Amino acid sequence: MKFLCLGYLDMQAFDSAPEAVRTEVMTKCFAQCKPFRETGKVVEEEALGHTSSARTLRPRSGKTVVTDGPFMETKEQLGSFFIVEADSLDEAIEVASLHPGAIYGEEYGFGIEVRPIHQF
Repeated sequence: MKFLCLGYLDMQAFDSAPEAVRTEVMTKCFAQCKPFRETGKVVEEEALGHTSSARTLRPRSGKTVVTDGPFMETKEQLGSFFIVEADSLDEAIEVASLHPGAIYGEEYGFGIEVRPIHQF
């Protein structure tokens, strides 16, 4: 079974941290990716571009309307995703708990959401 894991962060808080601090956090994250990937359960893993480069499409009166940014009423933004192949939700959570977003960056709202992928 596959699970979509979404990595969130408070982009404004992270962007406002000094560059040296951001570099230190990212260095820790990159190092933590090794044991995460070595589980052999990670099917795909990608970081997403900055929210300033995002666009949101919504249907309005039969037409598609495009707006700047992720149009969400939340302080946390989607920053990455990965797909885990696991036998159960518990196993997917165990793998996701090794991702840097589950270990570092509490002060920047880092967090991981794990959801089953339903294949139709």
